[in-house]
Amino acid sequence: MSINPTESTILMTGATSGLGKVAALSLAKNGHQLIILARNSRKADELVAACGEWAKNIDVIPCDLSSLTEVRNAIDHVKVHYQKLDMLINNAGLWNTKQIKTVDGIEQTWQVNLLVPYLLMKEFQPLLALSKSPKIINTASALHSGTINFKDIEFNKSFNGFKAYRQSKLGVILITRYLATRWDIPIYAQHPGLVRTDLGRSFGWLFVAIFKLMGISPEEGAQNLLYLTKTSSEDLKSGEYYAKQKIQKITKESYDLSEAKRLCDTLEHYLEN
Repeated sequence: MSINPTESTILMTGATSGLGKVAALSLAKNGHQLIILARNSRKADELVAACGEWAKNIDVIPCDLSSLTEVRNAIDHVKVHYQKLDMLINNAGLWNTKQIKTVDGIEQTWQVNLLVPYLLMKEFQPLLALSKSPKIINTASALHSGTINFKDIEFNKSFNGFKAYRQSKLGVILITRYLATRWDIPIYAQHPGLVRTDLGRSFGWLFVAIFKLMGISPEEGAQNLLYLTKTSSEDLKSGEYYAKQKIQKITKESYDLSEAKRLCDTLEHYLEN
């Protein structure tokens, strides 16, 4: 069973490039009202232009996820102008080769990939609860092995871009599983596959070449996400990790709800400061 697109208001991050752009265009052209948080105004304008006659279905809110002030301002804007949300899609993500601190003094991978999605879920929970069929979709990755490094969660002592990225994606899966046990709102984690995107652009030409050679197209990569948007929650399982349009059994660490609670407590501490 599929949702009725004419009744859906969707807030999405990571919608102006790659598989996110493909998904956003498809959703807008199928009648959804999209609220896009976008840092790059040029890319946002290109997305709106590509929608053609459906451009009216997109509301762009300028927002750099590397600034908690901008994120909170965007949240306030949505709360003022929208009475409910039907879906939240946390798709934005980055992978740095060196440690970069945000304007908030937080390691950028940790903030953009995990802290902000958690903040958006927490703040929009009341609006989502007003929907007849709410849904949260978080983009994770198959590169989520290992554990959460609680002793040095931002890798300040010895930064490693891969470790920071894979930890953030493990974190996405853990908070998805944990919040699914706490909220009535269905929540899913999804892995799009190895997609030819700009994710690894900072790693140099060889890494980019490997992505282009081995990766699938953004159009293919968007299919798992679109599957979750279109499929009724009655036919999905909240808290699970989906890839290739079905539940995938993954690392044992990703099922540890005690670690997930500890992680949520850590994220709360960041947001209190």
